[in-house]
Amino acid sequence: MPDTLGEGATARIAAHVARVANARLDASDTEALRRLFLDNFVVSLWGSIRPWTSQIAQWTRRFAGTGASPVLGGDWCADASVAALVHGTASHSYELDDTHNETLSHPGAAIIPAALSVAAATDASQADLFRAVATGYEAMALVGMAAGGLETVHRGFHPTAIFGTFGAAAACLALHAYQRGTPVTPELLVRAWGHALSQASGSMQFSAEASGGEVKRVHAGFAARNGVLAAEFALMDAVTAPCLAIEGSYGLAALFGGQLKEVQPTERLQIHAISLKPYACCRLFHSTIDALAELTDNFRMPTAGIREIVISGPQLIADQHMLAQPTSTMAAQYSCPYIVGATLSYGPYRYDAYGEAFLDDPEIRRIAQLVRFELSEALARYYPARFATGARLCLHDGAARSSVVVDSVGTPARPLTIEQIIAKGDGLASQDIGKTLAGLLWDETQGGRALAQALARA
Repeated sequence: MPDTLGEGATARIAAHVARVANARLDASDTEALRRLFLDNFVVSLWGSIRPWTSQIAQWTRRFAGTGASPVLGGDWCADASVAALVHGTASHSYELDDTHNETLSHPGAAIIPAALSVAAATDASQADLFRAVATGYEAMALVGMAAGGLETVHRGFHPTAIFGTFGAAAACLALHAYQRGTPVTPELLVRAWGHALSQASGSMQFSAEASGGEVKRVHAGFAARNGVLAAEFALMDAVTAPCLAIEGSYGLAALFGGQLKEVQPTERLQIHAISLKPYACCRLFHSTIDALAELTDNFRMPTAGIREIVISGPQLIADQHMLAQPTSTMAAQYSCPYIVGATLSYGPYRYDAYGEAFLDDPEIRRIAQLVRFELSEALARYYPARFATGARLCLHDGAARSSVVVDSVGTPARPLTIEQIIAKGDGLASQDIGKTLAGLLWDETQGGRALAQALARA
């Protein structure tokens, strides 16, 4: 590692993230982190029973005894990287995990599993775990904004997979530093991100096919696992890595994003810029669902009178979200026509409407066939900082109803309550578990190992 890191984007962001890692959180930061953890835990419990997560969890049994990190869905402990893989996959398994709009990514699904697995192994305090996770969110958001989240998607790469390793690595590196009683340095962060760059991968091809998309769930697991490894490799002096992970000729922006963007960190941490999902589908269509609620008297209007449904927004909807006949859960949760059909048929909170049993549902299919897309340059200007969309219902009697929603329920402008977060687990009949986990997260004596064990037991 050279004595000076220079003045490039990687060095500047690393210097800021190191300051975050070495500072103390205020009360509002801690409250925000508890909400993010609670949401992740509830969502991960839902995701842990999905077949792809269950199979990966069972696959990890071969690593039982290799570490002290509890494996979600198993009754064994393993190396932190193994536990992070499973928890990350579970977190991202049903399109209910948190989002950072500007980078089009899901930070919690990568960062919290990685940090929790390392915190369990190192027996970190809750305060240190929260501080590390705040560090990870800051890193993932700023790195992703510098590289360009929207451009990354347009190039065919999944931002959660690409940027998630950077955030997870920063969180894990912070935990190792806290355990050693040493500060987090920009030099170590830069080295970890050099390793993260070489691990970055994740194709958007899952969004272009009617089936075969469940690998998208594992993208967050890969990012969590790779973040654990990148942090550990950064501590090895002989395992060097490049210093210009973001702005280099073959760095993150050049390979995955586009023209390097100037990023100015804000005083308020990125954990306060996160949206939580009330609906089990792509975040872009949460505003669509809220618009439909307004147009249908909260879904009480009969659908038989609808002749056509026009959804308006950015071009990305036409490019990646208009698959008409999805044949897998992942494809359904990414398909605008299916999302509209499922929502108007069963309401926005029937998470199982995206399950295998509903994919051929005649009412969902009928309504989906009524949906078409219309580009709106006005709404596209909000994107990606705010996911604005519009909906217009054209009725058989000649009438039309229109609505535009810029800030959907669950965004920082319209945050979910703690009770609403807990209620996301109702489909698992896990509301009592959610309340129990909330009790632990609001108890500062419960450290990383206790929290990881509680989640695994749940």
